Amino acid sequence: MLPATPIITLGAPLIELPSIDSTNIYAMEQIKAGKAISGSCYNTPFQTHGKGQHGRVWESEKGQNLLCSYVLELKSLNPSKNWGPEDQKGLSAAVAIGAKAFFGAHAGEETLIKLPNDIYWRDRKAGGILIENSLRGTEWTWAVIGIGFNINQTSFSPDAPNPVSLRQITGRQWEIARLQTELSKALTDSIQNWIQVGEEATIENMKPLWRSN
Repeated sequence: MLPATPIITLGAPLIELPSIDSTNIYAMEQIKAGKAISGSCYNTPFQTHGKGQHGRVWESEKGQNLLCSYVLELKSLNPSKNWGPEDQKGLSAAVAIGAKAFFGAHAGEETLIKLPNDIYWRDRKAGGILIENSLRGTEWTWAVIGIGFNINQTSFSPDAPNPVSLRQITGRQWEIARLQTELSKALTDSIQNWIQVGEEATIENMKPLWRSN
């Protein structure tokens, strides 16, 4: 079990980008340039080349969805721990739990995690997660946590994988800035819990939230 330790607040500072190719690309560039502050969130109303798993592109209508990337320096969570690639599953589970809790708070109990990186409502995709990592030798130094949620968009490309937005689920328009704050808190809480209970317990906590197919 990892020891309990004070954790930084994800989303502080919040850096708003009017338009960007990809928040994940931008965040990784900040890390490589030595400019990243652990806990920072880079968000944007529009990505020209949003990144999904396996090189896929995340498409999003301008100004209608929640698109962001958080940067996390692992030493800021526990300076005395030797972080390695073997710890990455715990972070992935914690992020999925936090993302599910955020969306489910508004969309209801039919919100589930579809492995490895999607948030579903019933049988439709509401959001996606892409975590990219930076290593120094065998030491895991930084993580970029990219998240996209369909919020107010109501028309999607026919090539999109059965998408749904929060507006379609609830029948109302949502303030994306407020939802950004809620997502940051949900992720902070979930990552703090991972640090306290450890990887194995976090993965076990995620299993009841899985979508079976």
